[in-house]
Amino acid sequence: MTPVRVAAVGVGGWGRVLADAAGRGTGLAIAACTSRSADSRAAFAKTYGCRALPSFEAVLADPEVEGVLITTPHSLHAEQVVAAAEAGKHVFVDKPFTLTLAEARRATEACRRARVVLAVGHQRRRQAASRALKRLLDDGTLGRAAQIEGNFSADIGFTLKPGMWRTVRAETPGGPMTNLGIHHVDTYQYLLGPIARVTAFVRRVALTGVEIDDATSILFEFASGSLGYLGTSWVHANRTAVITLHGTEAQAWSEADGARLFLARRGQPELTAVPLTAVDPLVEELAELACCVRDGKKPEVGGEEATANIAVLEAIVESAQTGRAVLVAGAAQPTSRP
Repeated sequence: MTPVRVAAVGVGGWGRVLADAAGRGTGLAIAACTSRSADSRAAFAKTYGCRALPSFEAVLADPEVEGVLITTPHSLHAEQVVAAAEAGKHVFVDKPFTLTLAEARRATEACRRARVVLAVGHQRRRQAASRALKRLLDDGTLGRAAQIEGNFSADIGFTLKPGMWRTVRAETPGGPMTNLGIHHVDTYQYLLGPIARVTAFVRRVALTGVEIDDATSILFEFASGSLGYLGTSWVHANRTAVITLHGTEAQAWSEADGARLFLARRGQPELTAVPLTAVDPLVEELAELACCVRDGKKPEVGGEEATANIAVLEAIVESAQTGRAVLVAGAAQPTSRP
């Protein structure tokens, strides 16, 4: 397959992570880059052997660029996705897809209308443990899913300084939900189907000197009738990435960023390790993007799936602001009986 030539739009830490992953046999070639800082884009171009372009508009006007990898501040995603689609460029955009449901729908429609591939960065559902959890649900090993619990948190909060874009409240509605917890929302919906209703609490419990909240706790009702909890924070002592599924026939624990999975069957409460094959979720995600561009296929997490996650995010923000349980737009009512 001829490599798909893409431009990195945003050359910060995650832009570099994606560029590194792209070089591990994905079928993508980093052809260009851009950022607001001339020094940053020059350094990126030197590292990855690509051309430094002065602006996003220059990227869209470049006939050599077939697609874009967007890792810019959250508030820019929607407009950049729409502009890329209108320029005929395929799109990979990091989570969160957008900050509002209206923006998500508009960006999805722009890509559909332009017939370009739209993929959104929710690679954590591809982790070995996440895939195994899905198989255990589908083959009946877990029985009926009663509850799902998880926490996805980081220890970077105390490194955030005033002036950093992540410290602007408008960029981070729901606190750490926006760039951490949204991943678990995607995985939860991948495993258990649509989230129908949420109750959320958002607080600043430890950070000072910046305006953002640093801890979020959410209760979920799924359309299937299952219940769930998610915690996410920027101020844990250590990075935390765990998911537990409690079923009527067995329980399963995903640990170590989806690298380990343990199972306890009914009547056998001791934990047993589930064999997993190591994967590289980012490489899989980007390789899928390249195949979709060349073969005209649809990515696993496209506009519709990502929009469903943003609908949950919007409901979380509303719940935190109002103190009420909020129905997720477009989701079916929760089922109260099996």
